[in-house]
Amino acid sequence: MEWMDAIFSFMEYVLKGMLMYGVFIVIERVRPAEPNQPFRHIIFNLKWYVVYILLALGMNALGLATLVGLTRSWLGGAYINFPAPRNWIETIIGIIIYFLIVDFFYYWFHRLQHTNSFLWGQHKFHHSEESLNVTSSRRVHWLEEPLILFFIVLPMNLLFNLQPIAAGLLAFIEILWLQFIHMNLRLGFGVFSTIIVSPQYHRIHHSFQPQHINKNYAVFFPIWDIVFGSYCHPHPGEFPATGLTTKENYNHLWEASILPFREWWKLIKINRSCRVR
Repeated sequence: MEWMDAIFSFMEYVLKGMLMYGVFIVIERVRPAEPNQPFRHIIFNLKWYVVYILLALGMNALGLATLVGLTRSWLGGAYINFPAPRNWIETIIGIIIYFLIVDFFYYWFHRLQHTNSFLWGQHKFHHSEESLNVTSSRRVHWLEEPLILFFIVLPMNLLFNLQPIAAGLLAFIEILWLQFIHMNLRLGFGVFSTIIVSPQYHRIHHSFQPQHINKNYAVFFPIWDIVFGSYCHPHPGEFPATGLTTKENYNHLWEASILPFREWWKLIKINRSCRVR
C-alpha cells in the first residue's frame, strides 16, 4: 500500500539522519568550541528534525517538488550538460564548479533572509540557536523547503541537466557539508579561510556580536562574501557565542512552528500604523 511505503520511507529518512547526527555529535566531543552545551537543546533539535522532515515530505507529496520539473519543461531546454568526467580529477573539478554556482544562489538567498523583513521572519528561528551544533543544520522552519526550491533548486535545474544518481550524490554531499559547518567544533582553516568555509567561519555568521552581524553568508566558498563585501575573517581562537541579540530561543515545537506567522503579523500591524499616521 502506498501509505505504508510512505511511512517506511519517512522512518528510513529519519533514522539515516539521526545516525549521521550521532556520528558528528561524537566528533564534536573531541574538541568543542563551546563545552558543556545543554543536552536538552540537542534533544529539541532532534524533535524538530522529525517535524521538519514530516512536513517537507508532506509538501512534496502535495506536488511542491513537481513544480520544478514543470517549470523546466515550460521554459524549454536551457540546460548545461556537464561532459562525462574522464578521470577523478575532472570529477572533483566538476563538483567544485557545481557547488561554487550553488553557493552563488544560496549566498543571495541567505543574504535576503537577513536583509528582507519578510524572509527574516522565517529565518529568525535558525539564528535563535544558542548552542550551535551539528543538529542546528536542520533547525530551520519548514517554510524554508519551498523557498529553497524557488531560490536554489529551480535555477540550478534550469541551468544544469543532472542525472538522478549524480543529483542524489551532490545532495548527499551538501547535507554532509551543512552538518559539518554547523558543528560545535573548535576548527578553523587559518590562511585557507578565504578559500573554503569552516565551522569557525560559519559560527561567526551565527554570532550576535555587532562586528559579526550580517557577515559570512556563504556555506561552501567565501569568495562570494569577499566579492560582495560581507566577509569577516576569523581570528585565531575566535569562537563567539551564538544566538539572537534579543536572547530569544523558541525551543518549543509550537512556538517555532508559528514564529514566522507571528513575525509577519507584527509587520502587517506596523505597516498599518504607519499608514494611519
